[in-house]
Amino acid sequence: MKQTKEQPQKALPYEWDGGWVGMQNEVLTIYTLHPDFKGNTLMVYAYLLKNFNREKGRSYPSYANMSRTLGIHEDTIETCIRTLSKLGMITVHAIGGPRRKRHEYTFKPLITTEATFIDRFPEAMPALEKRRAAEREAEEKRRQAEAEVIIEWD
Repeated sequence: MKQTKEQPQKALPYEWDGGWVGMQNEVLTIYTLHPDFKGNTLMVYAYLLKNFNREKGRSYPSYANMSRTLGIHEDTIETCIRTLSKLGMITVHAIGGPRRKRHEYTFKPLITTEATFIDRFPEAMPALEKRRAAEREAEEKRRQAEAEVIIEWD
């Protein structure tokens, strides 16, 4: 949708002038198929996006900051960061030496098809098969419900 003066583009379904975080649909529809991608991983990814600095092209919240804000232990933050890196969603840049090391994160383009994702991460196939089976079952229930509808004409 193009942004115009008459009809501005809106990312949220309600009026809001404060901050918000947007993310690509594939984070929810494709990357969640991976067995290592958990709810906490999604929260950490969203938090990294929230803290993205456009001028520097990076996000750089500390583990301690993420832990306080998200209510997640720093060890869990580290696991989530490792998962995001393994899935090719971010690149982690270690800055400084061993005593004063910090991390900065850059975002990478996401995979946009299930087929490509499964080719790269075959361990996600069981979740995709389960999703497809659930979709087939839901479609069959919908068809059965439509077939059971009886219209009586007076």
